[in-house]
Amino acid sequence: MKPSLKKRISDVLYQLGPARYYQPAYAQIAAAIGLSTGTFLDVGCGPGWLSLYVAAGKLDIDAVGIDTSTAMVEAARRNKGSRLNITIREMDAADIKFPHSTFDVAAAVQSAHHWADTPKILAEVFRVLKPGGRFYLYEAARERQLVPEGWISRKMGLPSDAMVRSGWRRFGMNDSEWADLEVTVRRLDFSRIVCDEHGFYRRMVLTK
Repeated sequence: MKPSLKKRISDVLYQLGPARYYQPAYAQIAAAIGLSTGTFLDVGCGPGWLSLYVAAGKLDIDAVGIDTSTAMVEAARRNKGSRLNITIREMDAADIKFPHSTFDVAAAVQSAHHWADTPKILAEVFRVLKPGGRFYLYEAARERQLVPEGWISRKMGLPSDAMVRSGWRRFGMNDSEWADLEVTVRRLDFSRIVCDEHGFYRRMVLTK
């Protein structure tokens, strides 16, 4: 299905704004994931930056980014350039075209609030994780006020804290939405669930 004009405009604005100034956040998340070898899945990869940071300089990592947006997939492919250990696919996370137990680690950063069928997507990620594999779920907290140092790149004072917080309010989760997500997660058979915060994000680290 062809994306709506509103979605196409949103994709362009994301690439011009948050995809640029969230670079330090992607680096922080990749460092926390700490993968040195194995397979990585980025669910809702957008322009692909998290996959690039996870796989940077690590030829023993095979990273795959998936997204339903043609524009985002095209941007991610441009951003990855000639790197052979990163693959970008246009794919619905509710129907992941990989076999059971393919990935060592998966992540979804600022994408869960877009999901139309959260239980199906979570079940699919669980399916393609290897036993003992980890799934990192990140969402910005809509109510948060403090923008931590070292997580946003600024030029000439922009974006301001108010601009960043405005993005969280539009594209994040509030307490109730995050609690609902946790309830859905706990219906699956993850062996360990850790809920905490990382930078300005709410985070769940789920172990299969």
